[in-house]
This record gives sequence, C-alpha cells and structure tokens, in this order.
Amino acid sequence: MSKKYNAIANSEKDVSQTFLKGAAILTLSMVIVKVFGLIDKVLLSNIYSMFGKGFATMGIGLYSNAYEIFVVIFTVATGGLPIAISRLVSESIAQKRYKDVRQIHKVSIPFFVIVGIVSFVIMLGGSFIYINLINSPYSIYAMVCLAPTVLFGCLVSIYRGYFEGQRNMMPTAISEIIEAGVKLVLGALLAYLIMKFGIDSYNSTGTFLGFTFATETDAQNTILAFSVAGAICGITLGSFFSFVFFLLRYKICGDGIPEEYYQNSIDARTKRETFVLICKTAIPTALGAFVMSLGSLIDQVIIQRVILNIAQNQSDALYSQYSEFFSKESVYSDQITIHTQLWGCYTAALTLMQLVTAVTQVFGSSAMPNVTSAWTKANKQELKKSIETVIRMTMIFTLPMGLGLCVLAHPIMSFIYTDRAFVEIGGNVLTLMGITTIFTASVTPVCSMLQGIGKVSLPTKLYTVCMLIKIAITWMFVSIPQINIQGATAGSLIAYGIILVIGMYLLVKHSKVTPNFFSTTIKPFIGAVFSSATAYIANFIFPKFIAQRLSTLLSIACAIIIYIIALLILRTFTAAEIKFLPKGEKIAKVLEKWHLIG
Repeated sequence: MSKKYNAIANSEKDVSQTFLKGAAILTLSMVIVKVFGLIDKVLLSNIYSMFGKGFATMGIGLYSNAYEIFVVIFTVATGGLPIAISRLVSESIAQKRYKDVRQIHKVSIPFFVIVGIVSFVIMLGGSFIYINLINSPYSIYAMVCLAPTVLFGCLVSIYRGYFEGQRNMMPTAISEIIEAGVKLVLGALLAYLIMKFGIDSYNSTGTFLGFTFATETDAQNTILAFSVAGAICGITLGSFFSFVFFLLRYKICGDGIPEEYYQNSIDARTKRETFVLICKTAIPTALGAFVMSLGSLIDQVIIQRVILNIAQNQSDALYSQYSEFFSKESVYSDQITIHTQLWGCYTAALTLMQLVTAVTQVFGSSAMPNVTSAWTKANKQELKKSIETVIRMTMIFTLPMGLGLCVLAHPIMSFIYTDRAFVEIGGNVLTLMGITTIFTASVTPVCSMLQGIGKVSLPTKLYTVCMLIKIAITWMFVSIPQINIQGATAGSLIAYGIILVIGMYLLVKHSKVTPNFFSTTIKPFIGAVFSSATAYIANFIFPKFIAQRLSTLLSIACAIIIYIIALLILRTFTAAEIKFLPKGEKIAKVLEKWHLIG
C-alpha cells in the first residue's frame, strides 16, 4: 500500500477535521466573493448617485430584476446538479469504486452541456415574458447580457461537483474568486463608461446610440438600463473565465485520484446505468434548488406588482412615505418606477443577508461528502459527529450575524451606502431580515444533510411547502400601503422557521441520530444574545463621542470579542476544532489548561 494511500486513509479518520478543512477553504473564498459582490453593488450605487437623484435605487433595482430570473435557472446548474454529482462521487469513493468516479465525470459532460444550452434558450426567451410581469421594460438589456452566464455556469458545474465529491474544495474556491474579481473590475468599469458616454451624448445631441426620446426621464432610464447591462457583462465574463480555469486545471493536473486506484477498482457501471443514476439523484436535488429560487422569483413578481398596484390606486399613500427619496414622476407619471426603486432598496439589504447564507451554503456543500461517506459506511458514530459539527458551525456563524444585522441594521447600511434611500428604507427592511437570516441560513445545511443520507426528494417537498407559505404571507403584508416593501421579509421569517423545525425533525428521524442540541445550538445562542446586546449598547454610547462609521466598526469589534469570550466560557468548541486553526495545537493546550474547551 502506497504512502499516498495511507495519507488519504488517515485523513478520512477525523471527519470533523475533513469537514472543517473543506468548509474553511470554501468559507474564505465565499467571504471574498460576497465582499466583492457587496463592493460591486456599493460601487454601482455610488456611480449612479453621481448622475442624479433616484439613479442609484433604479439602477440597483434593474440589476436585481435581471438577476432574479437568472437565479431560478442558474441555481439548478450551480446549486442542484453539482450537489448530486458530489454525492455520487463521494459515495463511489467510499465504496472504492474509482472507475465509477471517472465514469460519472464522463457521463456528466454531455448532460451538463445539454442542460446549459436549454437553460440559455429558456433564459433568453423567458426574459421578454418576465419584464411584462414586473412591468420593467428597462430590465431587458441586462437580462439578455446575463443569459450566456447560464451556459458557462453549467460547464463550470461539470467540474465543481466532481472535485467537491472528492473533498477537494480548492478548485471551487479559486474559480469563485475569479468570477467575483472579473465581475467587480470589468462590471463596474463598463457601467461607469456607458453611463458617462450616455449622459454626455444625450446632453450634447439629445440622442443615445441612435435612440431618440420623448422625455428626459425616458432618456435617463434607457441610458441607465444600458449601463446596468454593462455591469451584468462583468458577471458573464467572470463565469467564462471560471470555466477556462477549470478546463485548464483538469487538463494539466488531472482529477487528483492516483492511477493505482483505478487499476485496483472493480469495473464501472455502464454509461446507461450511470446516466440513469445521475438523473435519479440530480433531478430531485435540482428540483429542490429550483423550487426555492422559483419562490424568490414569484416573491419578486408579487412584491413589485403589488407595489405597482398601490402606486396606481393609492399613490398619495405611497408617495407621502417616500417623497424625500424619489421623484414625483416615479409615482404619478405614466412610467411608474417606484416599484423597481423600492425593490432596489430591498435587494441592497438582501446583499448583506446573503453574506450569512453564503457561509452556511458552504457548510452544506462541505457536509455532503462527509455525511454521505458516513451513511454509506453505516458508521453511526462518524455520522453523529458529522451532523453535530455541521449544526454547531452553522449556529456559531448564523446566530450572532443574524442578531447583529437586526440590532445594527441602520448603522451598517449607513456604513456601506451613501444614498439615503438605501440607509433608511433598506435599514428598516434589514432589521427584520436579520432575524430571518437565522432561519434561511440554517435550512440549507439541514437539507444538504438530508440529501447526504439518501433522502434526496425530501428537501424538494420542504422547499415547496416553504415557498407556498412564504408567498401567501408576503402578499398579505406587502399589500398594506403603510408597510409595502418593509413587509417583504415577513413571509420568509415565518416560512423558513417552520421548515427548519420540520427539517431537523426529519433528519433526526431518518438518520437515527439525535445531536446534542445544547452544545450545538443553545450555547451559541446564549453567546449571540450577549454579543448582540453588546453591539446595541456600544452603538448607543459610541456615537456621542466619535463618528458614526467608526462607532459601527467599534461596536462590531466589541460584539465579536464578547461573543468569543462567551463561547469559550460555555466550552462550545472541541479540541479537534481548535487544533485545526493556525497554531491550533498551542491554542488548544492553553484553552485545555483553563478548561475552556470541551
């Protein structure tokens, strides 16, 4: 037996460390990606604010409109199908069926290519229907520019699920950073150049790219729409370069499995058997991802249609709330845009929530191979350890960040955005959204673990119920003129809360494993309460002596320190988890000496 084989076998013994290593790599990359995404939105909002009142909210609204229909299709490619491939690869490796691993990859290539082409066509055609549903004709340019990203996303997924199933998260991490970097640099640059050229052209000639306009508002919105399309081109180019990276990485470095493994493996299934297996695993998994993203799309349509209806029938009630942020034309003219602008404020807050959900999505991706491996080998002790590690790490990140967003909603929005509409309206949305984050972020890892133990269709059923509850409650709250966009999060809060409880019950029932909820959930919750209380008090005191932005940073820093101290006093961490950190051995010895780890 080779040294390389021994090393791999030994690494599989400590499932917590395996999970944490993969989670750490993906978490770091995801944080970078989301920070880049946040910077991108801030840059875009600042660029558009330079050109006039209401440009920032309208621009971000158009950007988000394009993104929502794209997410429905793209989530299937990047969130559903790769998870299925990851599960099958992990299962085959656990059974030492290495030839099947390569067969899965070969069969998945035409599968993903066909899905990518079909999805591209659907995205392109569906965009023209979608802009009529939300009454946002200016969104079409960005949607058309975004359509190729679906195809490139499917091509990238050929490799992401394959490497993740081998617990190699590094290629995924690098590809995501490439995507985000290209999107940030090229997207913002194109947005600014098109906006400046368009405004200059209209001011000097009264036209833009051959377009003539009946009103100045129409001209501004059209130029803004093309500028947003330029920003979207950054996303498309980023996904293209990500695919090129994976293609070169695979051609040069291979798949990472030693050739001797293939030589000693039993014969692979036939291509037909493998294709059927991929379909059986991928379709339920992809359906779950599709249902949730479809729910968000329906949410967006409902929210904007309801607010548009309020603007048409109760315009005074709506304008009286937002007259200081938006122009009269956005509410009273034939071309009502306030629904798009309010949606822009909502998605500005949503971007911050997604920083949290991105981390737990990483935990879901990292958990899948470990839970699948333990379940396949019928190792109940390893399975329990895997489940507890995922729940504990999810709660350690989610609880303080969710409560923190709630108590510091307005200061955080003020720290990031300069446009007052984002600060005030988005801040109100973020207050409730912070609590919602705890539930939305926790559902993803739970559903990933259900898929890991073979219950691939259960998440789809849970997501469907969640979507129906969410849509009904959202409609009810947004329809109230005095609440409108600020009630858009209520449906998610209630729906995800219910589904999280049901999902945990089903995980315990089917896995026959009952995690220690006190150590995995209650301890982080106690720490998060102390942490958020510290943030609230600090932010109440500090602004009396220092600038608001510095006060926000210091409040967050104080909250983090208190949270870490609380977790250590409660002995939340295990020695194995601490040892994974840089210089973890030394840290673990000190903490063990002071009885601060379990």
